[in-house]
Amino acid sequence: MLKVYVINLESSTERWARVSKRLSALNVEFERFSAIDGREKPHPLFAQYNETKCRRYRRKKLSGGELGCFASHYLLWEHCVALNQPLVVMEDDVYITDMFAEACSEAEALIESLRYIRLAGTSLHRRPYKVIRKVGNLELVDHIRGPSGTLCYVIHPSAAKALLEHAQCWYLAVDDFMDRYWHHGVDCFSLMPFSVLVADNGSDIKRLSKRNMSLGAKLILELNGRFERLRRACYRHGKRKIPTVELK
Repeated sequence: MLKVYVINLESSTERWARVSKRLSALNVEFERFSAIDGREKPHPLFAQYNETKCRRYRRKKLSGGELGCFASHYLLWEHCVALNQPLVVMEDDVYITDMFAEACSEAEALIESLRYIRLAGTSLHRRPYKVIRKVGNLELVDHIRGPSGTLCYVIHPSAAKALLEHAQCWYLAVDDFMDRYWHHGVDCFSLMPFSVLVADNGSDIKRLSKRNMSLGAKLILELNGRFERLRRACYRHGKRKIPTVELK
């Protein structure tokens, strides 16, 4: 079975104890992956953050916690490429259902062809998807708009490499970046119902409040959003190459 890497801050001992106990009970092979704590001090990877570009796509800049989260996943993508084998990435603020082992087994059989499979999502509200087919007791789903969150997913080295190549400039939260499949070419699939859910224990990521925006800034934000929706529609229509155009 695929190996699970659990992203965990050294200070979050209770979360680690809970997750490791649950994975052990399910007879799942796992390993702790030390998370980057962006709240403490800047990590060298934070140099890839472009706040100016971030302002064109978000109403607030990325917080230290969000940068640390991005860096933690980025380092695991590098690890996946170095290992040259698929792996499961899991955050520690999760509830793991009894379906998890089956989901991992089914994902292992599909990952060579699909490259990236979500086992969790934090929002399906107004986020359409298409059911492709039944897979055991689960359904294989193609997301038209990603379900948000990075709680748990299976990733192939080729997908990890593509994400790394397109993540040299950070201006979105990592889950929003991963959901933009029309940008990096890593299509968004899931096995549903999700076998990993949000735990009721709060988040270590402190998000900043929204900034006051001028009319011009709001217009740029709206136009960039519309352009991204157009790119997504064109990608889905024919998966042909879409020119990269940015509204400045």
